[in-house]
Amino acid sequence: MRVEQSKPAREKTSGPMELPLSRASKQVLAAAAEEAGLLSSKRIGTEHLLLALLHEDKCFAAQILAERGVHLNSTREELMRIPHDDSAHETFVREPRALPEDVVELQTRVRSIKNRIEDAIANHDFTKAHEISEEEGKERDKLYLLYRKYGLNDWLYD
Repeated sequence: MRVEQSKPAREKTSGPMELPLSRASKQVLAAAAEEAGLLSSKRIGTEHLLLALLHEDKCFAAQILAERGVHLNSTREELMRIPHDDSAHETFVREPRALPEDVVELQTRVRSIKNRIEDAIANHDFTKAHEISEEEGKERDKLYLLYRKYGLNDWLYD
C-alpha cells in the first residue's frame, strides 16, 4: 500500500523505447557496478543492485528494506560468504566426432611447423623463424579452407 501511494503517475507507453534514467537511478547503477567489482563478479546481478540501493539513504526502496532489517554491511557480508555465479566454472565439452583424415594430417603438419618455429626462435635464428612462419600461414589457410569444406568452422586449430 505504501509503495502504491508513493509511485508517481506516469503515461503508459507501448512498444520498445529507451527509458530515461533519473540521477538517482544512474547513481544506483554506478554503485551496482562497483559492488560487482568488490565481489569479484564479471556481471552486475540483482544482488549488486540490492547493495547499490542500500547505499542510497534517501531512496524509498532502501528505507523500506531498512525497516525490514536489510542493511548494507550485513547484506554485503552475507553475499561474500555465499558462492555467486562467477565462482562456478562451466566447461564446454565438444561431442567427439572423427575428423576427416586430410584435416588431421594438415593439423599435424601445422603443429610440426609450429614446433620448427619455436626451435628456430630458441636458437635465435629469427630469419629462419620468419621463413617458417610464412610456410605455417599458408598451411593454416589450407586448413581453414578444409574446415569450411567439412562444415567445421567452429573448430579452432592449434
